Amino acid sequence: MSRVKVEDAGGDTIWHTEHDGIRYPNFLNIDSFTNIHNLPTRNDDIFICAYPKSGTHWVSEMVRHLVAGHTNLNSVETITRVTEYLPQNVTSLPLPRILNSHDNVKLLPADIFKKRCKLVYVMRNLKDVTVASYNHTRNTRQCRYQDNWENYMEYCVLGKFHYGSWFDHVLEWEYLKKTHPDLPILTLHYEDLQEDPLREIRKVNEFLGSCRSTEFLREAIDLARIGNMQQMKSRSTAYSGGEVGDWKNWFTEAQNEWFDQLYQEKMADSDIKVRFTLP
Repeated sequence: MSRVKVEDAGGDTIWHTEHDGIRYPNFLNIDSFTNIHNLPTRNDDIFICAYPKSGTHWVSEMVRHLVAGHTNLNSVETITRVTEYLPQNVTSLPLPRILNSHDNVKLLPADIFKKRCKLVYVMRNLKDVTVASYNHTRNTRQCRYQDNWENYMEYCVLGKFHYGSWFDHVLEWEYLKKTHPDLPILTLHYEDLQEDPLREIRKVNEFLGSCRSTEFLREAIDLARIGNMQQMKSRSTAYSGGEVGDWKNWFTEAQNEWFDQLYQEKMADSDIKVRFTLP
């Protein structure tokens, strides 16, 4: 484990803590992500996994309501359930535990596969992820990053910042699903959730075996949105609105052409279909 200073094209820097080949934000709980393999898991644990800025909190809020079976829940900060922040003793969390992680597959607790914990993987298009990551990084005090979009975009897409490459992350999950079809994994797309949240939460409801009514699902969707927005507003940092296609307000024509070529190369052998805009 080491501290790593990453310098972008403009000379500005972001400090990271690097462990097992992955760069983490410099303010995480070091003991948590270095000992994540030893995190005690239960058969009924539910993991919400995603590359950063892909809608983890939104999905987690919906799952909390589905699992609880009622909608009078207070919104909680995602950080209280993120494995990279949590101490090894997670017995204080309510059962069944809903845990979140941005880690790559290979770094997750090994027991979640042995115990067949239910895994919900959330995927968001990399262009919008990059925009959201830029706004988050610039406005997170611990990152101390003040450079411009032109210098940030390429380095982020190439995976030089927190949590490494988006391409590695999504392709590892695709490989896991193909090679372990017996594992209970549900993949959700952020764009699909934005387009038709009721359709997508029905998938989650069936996957979890929650058996909630349509009326309940609609209420859970509304409350999850409110809880997500409240968390954003409660922080001192600025966030992008989360709309699909916000990247069009940021990417220049040249940047977009560079990205599209790289994307085609990286995803040439993948069956993953990601939408960058909605109709």
